[in-house]
Amino acid sequence: MTLKSTFKLALLSLLLNSSGVLAADNSAVLGQWDLSLNLQGNEVLVKLTITEDGDGLGGTWAGPQATNALSDVSLAGDTLSFSMQTQQGSLKVSFELEGDTLNGGLSTPQGNLPIVGKKSS
Repeated sequence: MTLKSTFKLALLSLLLNSSGVLAADNSAVLGQWDLSLNLQGNEVLVKLTITEDGDGLGGTWAGPQATNALSDVSLAGDTLSFSMQTQQGSLKVSFELEGDTLNGGLSTPQGNLPIVGKKSS
């Protein structure tokens, strides 16, 4: 076996064995979340569902008026963020994950709305 062949086998072995290390662990955010936000003095309850979507993440935001598909869903460290298209336009949401709790906010033209949530499944 030549040095070149040995190098190729070693490189292939390294790549195959390290793929799990390089993949993000999204399991902490997958599932359903019960969210609460205060909108003009009224508590609004939302069901957030985060799913695996191919190589990335996807999901839905189900509020009292409509259910919206999530886009640009990402988990970087402990920060979960996504966008969604609503009747009011595109909205951005960002959370910090702390165990089974999400703390964050919804960016609106009127400012940031705080949101808290607990994992329900």
